Amino acid sequence: MDVTPTMTEVMEYRPSTSTGGRGHLRDGFPSLPDGDQLSAVLRLVSAVSGRDRVAVVLADRSALHYLGTDGGWATVGWDGALCEATVLCGSVVSVADASLDARFAGSPWVDGRRGTVRAYTGVPLVCGDQVVGSLCSTSGIPGALRDDQVAALGDLATLVVAVLDRWWAAEELATAHAELVRAHADAARERAFTHALLEALPVGVVAGDADQRVQLFNRVSRQWHGQDTDPGVLPEQLSVAYDLFEADGVTPLAEDRIPLLRAYREGRVDHAEIVIRPHGHAARTVACSATQVRDDDGELLGAVVAMADITPHRDLERQLRSAALHDTLTGLPNRRLLQDRLEHALHSSGRDRSWVAVLYVDLDGFKAVNDQHGHAVGDEVLVLAAHRLTASVRTGDTVARMGGDEFVVLCPGIVHTEEVQTLSRRLATVFCEPLVTSAGPHRLSLSVGHALGQADADPTRLVDAADRAMYRTKKARRAARVR
Repeated sequence: MDVTPTMTEVMEYRPSTSTGGRGHLRDGFPSLPDGDQLSAVLRLVSAVSGRDRVAVVLADRSALHYLGTDGGWATVGWDGALCEATVLCGSVVSVADASLDARFAGSPWVDGRRGTVRAYTGVPLVCGDQVVGSLCSTSGIPGALRDDQVAALGDLATLVVAVLDRWWAAEELATAHAELVRAHADAARERAFTHALLEALPVGVVAGDADQRVQLFNRVSRQWHGQDTDPGVLPEQLSVAYDLFEADGVTPLAEDRIPLLRAYREGRVDHAEIVIRPHGHAARTVACSATQVRDDDGELLGAVVAMADITPHRDLERQLRSAALHDTLTGLPNRRLLQDRLEHALHSSGRDRSWVAVLYVDLDGFKAVNDQHGHAVGDEVLVLAAHRLTASVRTGDTVARMGGDEFVVLCPGIVHTEEVQTLSRRLATVFCEPLVTSAGPHRLSLSVGHALGQADADPTRLVDAADRAMYRTKKARRAARVR
């Protein structure tokens, strides 16, 4: 989704006084997603923007539906809402001080009647080709977001849209599932129709009889499993026979976790997520809904499962999470992920009274490579340096890129401080050999500074201390060369 703001769209916006300008919006929403599914995204929005007031806003013609970090939805009218600009223009709107902007100064959310918003950034949420709301971050303190922060909010808006699509797809699936249950109950009278219907459905369908034996796969299920049903398979053999795994795609699905068997015990199962991973076929993540099937007299006939393929949504979520936490050039953890791991390491060090070491590493001679050979060769050097650093540290250590030619090595579980000196020397040693790029070999060296901390250490100060130590090392080496 392109969320780059266009000045024409933003500047032509004027606050709406009627519903006439909202004709392109939906009349309403079938349901509002579970707040827990979006709370993690909102925490990322807060971290990226540095603002504690963040929300997902769904907009229909008559009202706005807000979800904040408390996990609960609230519905309000359109009167003076800042997100109206984002929703009606369909583009990013970012305002450093709303009280100084004639378009927003009269809003009750700005002038004190309902709030005192100053800084506002909104990114549109677009499902298909329709704007359904916005992802907002606000603050009572004036200030503009950087371009990279706005771009990151655009990525997170894509993740929100994926959650919304999955939720509403599940609602549609539930409707189709109910229709399928009714058709299955009439199967004795309308077998031909039922068979044609099942084969035509774009979702996977699995049906079992009253003895919990799988009797039916429709066309989609046969494709996903790479086989047809075997009525001789016992309930306790289903996971192995049909290659069923937990959502992680690795852990075999236990008998009591199989959606079909759960339906026999529980009556109904909604939104159960599993992975089908048959040998020789691609793994597929599916969302399952299951229910018992009974005749008009209430006698159990069996159970049926409807499965929707959500693999693309899960892949997108993983890609966005990785992009938000890793350096795009080297694939190393970025500053944000380093901060998280450092906080965790410091907290864990309190249990065994160990030390956490932070080594700040700078590539000496890198600027000359960039100046002489260009940035493309410089990027090659950075990738090679990242590989060499990663191969030199201990299992459990983290190598992160801070930007430019600076890296940080995080080493938890340090018992003897001498270990840090040993690691520093090892890092320097592995750069004795040149880094060979498309432009030839390059001899670089390292300046390394380190700092040690325990459970009560401040993560940011610990990294800054290592940074200062690195510059002292660099300065001392320069002085030694002059002498």
